Amino acid sequence: MLREVLWQVLASLGVKGRFLRCLQAMYAKDTIRINHLSEGVTSSFRCQQGVKQGCPLSPLLFGLYLDALEGCLDSRECDALTLANVHVWLLLFVDDLALTSESEVQLQQQLDAL
Repeated sequence: MLREVLWQVLASLGVKGRFLRCLQAMYAKDTIRINHLSEGVTSSFRCQQGVKQGCPLSPLLFGLYLDALEGCLDSRECDALTLANVHVWLLLFVDDLALTSESEVQLQQQLDAL
């Protein structure tokens, strides 16, 4: 998730002004470290994508982002899989997303459009 897109989504939902600037400030100098099993903990580095792990706002922010993404994807014509007479082209569950298609070409076109 690119944060610039998240800010645009929030602004389109009416989140503006001081509150949006506060959220952006929370993420402005976000750093992370990775604990690798065999190599130990890495040094800190800037993180410019996604939402903060463990932050109480993260599920809400991610959900709003995914909802906007679903709306954008929903407006496209897709060559969906048919399962039990139901056309399924997008599956969403918590923080997972799966696109389906009858053809590899159509699936690649869907990915390129993202």
